[in-house]
Amino acid sequence: MTAPPISPSKLDIDMIRELYRDGAVNIAGVDPRLNATRIAHRLHVGRRRVAARLRVWKEVGFLLRYDVWLNPALLGVQGAWLNVRVEHPRVKPDLFRRLGLIDGVVSALDFVGEWVSVGLVGPDEPSILRKMGLIRGLAGVADVEGPGAWSAPAPKRRLTSLDLRIVRALRERPDGSLSDTARRVGISTRTMTRRYSELVGDWAVWFVPVFDFTALVPPIISLNLEVRPGTSQELIARAIRKRFPLVLESRLLAGVPDGPPPVILVFVTLPSAASFEELHRLAETLEGVKSVEQLTMVRMHVYPEGFDRELTALVNAASRPNSLSRRTKLA
Repeated sequence: MTAPPISPSKLDIDMIRELYRDGAVNIAGVDPRLNATRIAHRLHVGRRRVAARLRVWKEVGFLLRYDVWLNPALLGVQGAWLNVRVEHPRVKPDLFRRLGLIDGVVSALDFVGEWVSVGLVGPDEPSILRKMGLIRGLAGVADVEGPGAWSAPAPKRRLTSLDLRIVRALRERPDGSLSDTARRVGISTRTMTRRYSELVGDWAVWFVPVFDFTALVPPIISLNLEVRPGTSQELIARAIRKRFPLVLESRLLAGVPDGPPPVILVFVTLPSAASFEELHRLAETLEGVKSVEQLTMVRMHVYPEGFDRELTALVNAASRPNSLSRRTKLA
């Protein structure tokens, strides 16, 4: 049994921001070994406060777990987002089960109402479009929009056979200590610490947090703003924060070409459900905003089977001399 839902505070938002290494929500996830001491030091608060809040996140079921992903570039695949509209919200439980049967589907984010965001990977655009067609044909699906390509930096080097063994161990126990992971891989903790730092720092391995937003009250809003070229995301977020202080930004990662975004995405914690329309009216008045879409976030789903299959294939190839899959080469 989980504890009753909690109301997010500024400390919660600041802690989440610190977990994301670029200080904003991004697809490559967080560093789960950023401990309470380091977070507290960065935020200039007591360690006990941070440690207690991290425990609460798990007790209420907000942070369910982590899923460990390989950067798709290392698998010779590309990632994309789809927006799926269902005929009625009651079909969603069955939809989430069926999505797990489609090869390449790796995640789904549920929103209140008719919409679901789906993340998938495939070797090329025709493959992505075929998977999109399969999803469109699922019972209860009314429409599918997209695909929208993931924005992610390319790793700087190939994976070694040892790297692959480490990734497999991390996927099995994402929350395990580095010493425990080293023991299971069969290497020293010193070697494990160095390799782990290289994998995370190089964006080769992504730790994706799996959140259940129903553990929080009031609602968390995904605010999607279509903007004119040259519109500053920083200024947009600052203007929203004046009225709704608990705001998290999303951001392209380092190494990704950064042009004027056609869409700005921020996550806003409302003071109450009654503030939903007020947020919409505020967003419409911001300079540079062309249109506003806001969705109430429910929970995340992950489907590990696809990455497990890809990783197993790479490990098997790497176990043969001079046969590490060419798919791990970078362009």
